[in-house]
Amino acid sequence: MSLKSDVKDGLYDVLENVKIHRARQAEIAKFKDPKRKSILSDVELSSEQMRAIDKFYVENYGRKIPYTWHRHNLAISGKFDVRFFPELLFIPEFERYMNMPVAYATVFEDKNLLSLFAERAGVRTPRPIVTSTSGVLRNSDFKEISKETALNLIGNCGACFAKPTVGTCSGEGCGSYCFASGVDAATGVTAEELFELLGSDFTVQEVISCHSSVVKLHPESVNTLRIMTYRWQGELRSLPLLMRIGRGKSAVDNAHAGGMFIGISNEGLLAPSALTEFNDRFEKHPDTGVVFQGYKIAGVPGAIDAAKRMHSLMPQMGLISWDFTIGEDGAPIVIEANIRGGSIWLSQMANGIPGFGDATAEILQWLRFMNNLAPHERLKYKFGYKELG
Repeated sequence: MSLKSDVKDGLYDVLENVKIHRARQAEIAKFKDPKRKSILSDVELSSEQMRAIDKFYVENYGRKIPYTWHRHNLAISGKFDVRFFPELLFIPEFERYMNMPVAYATVFEDKNLLSLFAERAGVRTPRPIVTSTSGVLRNSDFKEISKETALNLIGNCGACFAKPTVGTCSGEGCGSYCFASGVDAATGVTAEELFELLGSDFTVQEVISCHSSVVKLHPESVNTLRIMTYRWQGELRSLPLLMRIGRGKSAVDNAHAGGMFIGISNEGLLAPSALTEFNDRFEKHPDTGVVFQGYKIAGVPGAIDAAKRMHSLMPQMGLISWDFTIGEDGAPIVIEANIRGGSIWLSQMANGIPGFGDATAEILQWLRFMNNLAPHERLKYKFGYKELG
């Protein structure tokens, strides 16, 4: 190997280790929030539980981890399991290693690419009215158009939903509009002002019509299924599902944006209660009065299958967090594919079970193996293909 290659690998390794360290610190810093501190103050682990955590993580991961995330899961789900997977290891390590190299993740997280994969997989997605990618404007047929044409299309489109397509999360920048003669009826925002607000990467889409079982929960928002698929030992698997439901007049359902989330079975049955990020708990929806226990969402098995079909078209990615809803006819509609910042805490807390279940030990062993490699050597051991033992 040449000196130039050695220097390049060395610089990459230093930068990668710095990024992983910062990502871990970001997860730790979240518990400086007074609301999260308050949640943690409600529970303490027993000596037996702490010893069990230490034993499990030392045996499989090679070191102890803080008890913070097990306490957090216990406080919200009311359940304890040593296999609960800490956010400390999920985004900084598991997600990062699964979606290497970062250049791939940067490309695939562009939400304007989603419809291309959806079409190939035979999955419906919201029809775009106008999209902008790096400032290049296109119509619903993905043909380039002028700004004047784009403004005219949006300004007379009626009801629509607009969102940035690069670098956002938790519904940031998203909004519902109804344009006529170039002006939104509710806010007075002009099509030109919406362009300025959204920047150079965005989509303006037609409004989705959802299945009645989805609409009844909260008509003001498009309530979505979060389906997280991951590659492991040569197959595509999924984490326990959850559904995100809006509250009040909000058009988005994200937990960070004030929405609630609830566990849902692979057959579509909701869990007994929904939660918020800061542990408010509801047995029925506070706005619509829908009782969650025994409530069934149509089309969930089809959405799981659709997520895996789409993931199979992105073999570079090991972990994708999909947002689906169900159309009027019961067929799945894919809304987003999230490549970074997926988070496992929603799935675990909503369902009260470890995200990786019986695979937790071998996943921790794989992380231990990867952490002991130089960062530039990790790429060839993606997806857990390295035999461990």
